[in-house]
Amino acid sequence: MNQATRSTPLFVDTNALVAVFNEDDAHHEAATDILDGIGTGEYAYGPLYTSRYVLSETATTLLYGIGHAEAVEALATVRDTPSINLIDVDPERFDRTVTQFERYDDQSISFIDHMNATLADEFDISHIFAFDSDFATLGLTRVPVDTGDV
Repeated sequence: MNQATRSTPLFVDTNALVAVFNEDDAHHEAATDILDGIGTGEYAYGPLYTSRYVLSETATTLLYGIGHAEAVEALATVRDTPSINLIDVDPERFDRTVTQFERYDDQSISFIDHMNATLADEFDISHIFAFDSDFATLGLTRVPVDTGDV
């Protein structure tokens, strides 16, 4: 299946990227299966989106989890992958994230997760490639957790 026939845009979160690049991650197999399935057309997700904030968080997590070389490799791989669109976070998008973060004062959801949700909303994305439950709270459908893919 080519990019033009894909029907469901997908935001890619930090924990999915970490799982792809860290073979010891508990979600490694599921994460690589999802990416492979997107590549072969088994899963009709696309286009793919993420932000530089997610890449920053990914690099930091990989740096402290498995090493500098692996973090550098992950950054290069994601940045060089033409099917992943990097969303810039301008001051207005940042401010919308701050507002949402402030509203969820009864939740312990990271600022970056709130940013992912506000970006997804802006780009009319309802699905996120992620494993943590915060995104269900934020109204997103998690791939593969909620969809049963893999």
